[in-house]
Formats: sequence, structure tokens, C-alpha cells
Amino acid sequence: MREKVSRNAVLVIDDDADFRGLVETFAQLWNVPVLQAGDCNSGLKILDLEHPRIKMILLDYFIPGMEPVKCARAVLSKAGPSISVVLVTAAVDAGARAEELKINRWMTKPFDSSVLHSLLTDGEPKPGTKR
Repeated sequence: MREKVSRNAVLVIDDDADFRGLVETFAQLWNVPVLQAGDCNSGLKILDLEHPRIKMILLDYFIPGMEPVKCARAVLSKAGPSISVVLVTAAVDAGARAEELKINRWMTKPFDSSVLHSLLTDGEPKPGTKR
């Protein structure tokens, strides 16, 4: 008999270890498990292995080793409709970067911890959304 897995984890795909650690530190306060990947290929492997546990992916725009469009396309394809993907970027005009990647939600760096809290615990408020 298979044990039911709770879809409550967040996967952070970002080459900045400090950013990943900061998200994890906040998430621990809110009892949200965090999975981390420093590049897109590692993130895709974690997504394959942990898909049933992941409720959201925080995806950086600039990640070494793979072009942003290719990475986003692969992540969105593997995530499917059950996992929300949020672009997290310090790039100018985050909304334009998100539109380029076909991602409907984004959060800019630096971020306000209350926005991260709402996003990780409720899925709301939407950080940025395509209009």
C-alpha cells in the first residue's frame, strides 16, 4: 500500500546559494519544506524525483548552464498544471522576463518577507501577474 504524499514542498532553482538558504530559512518558520537546486538540470532531476511533493517552484531567470527560455520550457513541461511556477529575478522588468518565459507569476529580488510568506503558505497574493 502506498502512503499518500503531501504536496507541500517548494523547489528553489537558483544558482545563488545565499538566496536559496534565505528562502529555506523563512520557509522553515512557516513549516514549508524546501528543496534546492543550484542549476536547471539539477532542478529538473529533483522535479522528476519529488514531483508528488512539490506545490511550487521558484525559478531564477539567469542560471548558468542553460538558457532561460530552454530552462523555463523544461521546468513548465515537467511541472504540469499541478505545480505553480514563479519566476524570481533581479532582472530589469520582471514582468517582461516572465512573459518571455511564458510564466504567469513573478517575484522580484530583493523581496519582502511578507510576500514570500503569503506565496509559500497561501499561494497568494500573487507577486506579479501577467495582465
